[in-house]
Amino acid sequence: MRMQSFGRTALITGTALTMALGTVSAASAASAAGRPERASATRAAHYFVFTKRQQGFAHRDRIGAFHAQVRLTGRYSRQYPMPWSFQITSKKLRAIARGRAVCTATGLNGHYHDRHVIPVGYVWHSTVKPHRVRKVYALSGTCTFPVQVNGRPGRAYVGFAFHYAINPDSHGVSPKTAGSAVTTTVRFGR
Repeated sequence: MRMQSFGRTALITGTALTMALGTVSAASAASAAGRPERASATRAAHYFVFTKRQQGFAHRDRIGAFHAQVRLTGRYSRQYPMPWSFQITSKKLRAIARGRAVCTATGLNGHYHDRHVIPVGYVWHSTVKPHRVRKVYALSGTCTFPVQVNGRPGRAYVGFAFHYAINPDSHGVSPKTAGSAVTTTVRFGR
């Protein structure tokens, strides 16, 4: 087996390898591999709570940028729509991309699906609704696209997972958790 280096990631000929440029969990790795993820109390232990004082969430790491928001002041919908966006910002990933990305997202326990074919680096965005108050949800997405490293073709799988809840009755700040509400992964294969 030969390994070709690509910054902090690796490409192994004939074998897929999950490498994290940010934080990786088993849940996000499963999500990035295209396997559905079931939200559970143990996996969703680290989540963000949208409150009247914290109506927006932002996360950025070496892979990309994720943003989400829920309007909870003034006139707002009781379906609590959550517009979100994800962008692959890694210059290294964008440099080896050789085609458009097929991006799919799921959430709301399988009731939300989104699919777009976009250029790598484009701001992928959508809106999730309806939500129930104080229920923990998981939104996950994966973008797959052709890559070429040192003349060798392959595929990149870039994924994210976001755990969150909405509490319009809270006037305070979202409780602090020990981990991140967002995880991102990168995996290369043939």
